[in-house]
Amino acid sequence: MQALVWEDRFSVGIRQFDQHHKILFEMINSLIFAQEDNSDPDVIKNTMEQLRSYTLFHFVAEEAMLKHFGFEGLDEHIAEHGELLQQVIVYQDRVAANDGVTLDEILDFLAGWLLDHTLGMDQEYGPFLSRYSD
Repeated sequence: MQALVWEDRFSVGIRQFDQHHKILFEMINSLIFAQEDNSDPDVIKNTMEQLRSYTLFHFVAEEAMLKHFGFEGLDEHIAEHGELLQQVIVYQDRVAANDGVTLDEILDFLAGWLLDHTLGMDQEYGPFLSRYSD
């Protein structure tokens, strides 16, 4: 898999969340590079845990701001965030159980989700929040 490259089209126009998204891109890229380097499985597990933790941090911050300003699509946003976190936990459990899940499968899911979510649902809140933030 090729590394993810940040482009202006991913920007939601809110500096804080654009920075969060860039960090998520970098974390997924860390997994891509770990795969390319045939890194120790523990490195991959640790990187996945860091990715899950940072994703949770980002979701909490994003949801709090959307709630604070009364974003109408908040419930759908929260539901989509929850689905991703559940799937990440499933992948972590599968990796821990050594059940044959491949890093390619995990990366395809994570990269696809991040790109789709950032270009889709996250774009909906950008114009809304730009009235209240930078």
